[in-house]
Amino acid sequence: MKTLASTFAIASFGFAIFSGCNMPQFSSKRDFQKVIPINSQVNVIAETFNGSITVSPADQSEVELVAHIKAYGYTQDEADAAVDSLTPEIDTTASALTIACKRRNQTLTYSDSVSLELKVPAGWPLILTTSNGSVSTTQSRGPVTINTSNGKIEVKESAGSLQLATSNGKIVIENSAGNVQASSSNGAVELTNCSLEGKCKLGTSNGKIKVSFSDRTPMKLDASTSNGLIQFIEADADLTKKSKTHITGILFGKANGPVPTVSLELKTSNGTITISTDSASSKPTSTESVSVGLSK
Repeated sequence: MKTLASTFAIASFGFAIFSGCNMPQFSSKRDFQKVIPINSQVNVIAETFNGSITVSPADQSEVELVAHIKAYGYTQDEADAAVDSLTPEIDTTASALTIACKRRNQTLTYSDSVSLELKVPAGWPLILTTSNGSVSTTQSRGPVTINTSNGKIEVKESAGSLQLATSNGKIVIENSAGNVQASSSNGAVELTNCSLEGKCKLGTSNGKIKVSFSDRTPMKLDASTSNGLIQFIEADADLTKKSKTHITGILFGKANGPVPTVSLELKTSNGTITISTDSASSKPTSTESVSVGLSK
């Protein structure tokens, strides 16, 4: 009985530690602000280990940074010191401005976080990375690269190439123009009122894909799903291949007409693909009944 009791006591102690009883009880917050004047266009690289990144346009040739820092400790002094240690590192070269937020040099950093708010001149290239958090941009006019391991990506009113990737989260692209490459391992991908250029690709391993267009620019279309339907809402297409799970053809054009300069690949392993126009009604039509014919 003693052995059993001892084993139970040890197990209970271990559970208490891992269930939060040994977690630090003190926290500290601080906002770090800095205006970084830059004479000419550079790549803006921003990365954080845990936290969101938000970018909006700046009026002048400078970058405005606000970092929202939060850290924990077993004492208030430890938490305050941890906040200071998480101040972003800023490095400027002739071609790039790098803003880097790095973890404390500890095995356990609990829920320490640094979220970044940036104002950047609209035409400057953006490279944004976070391991855990959402990323959003508004009115960017240059190429945008976004990577997050766990969070939503949202791009609005962009005019430049987009490279977007998240391991777990939704991707939303609205009112934008340019080439788009967007992928999620677990989440929906939505593109609304965009003018596409070149070879574009939207993909997710688990989620629906929705694309909607305000214009009817012809484009090559290749859409496939392993588990779900492909459906149109008031979007005409001339299909050269047609099944419930895979279609190819020309969207807003004819297969025997001029070759479009734009191509769009849509691929999901588990979800419905919906292709529509912005003026369409909400009622979908599946590929089985849509009024488009196979080209001969």
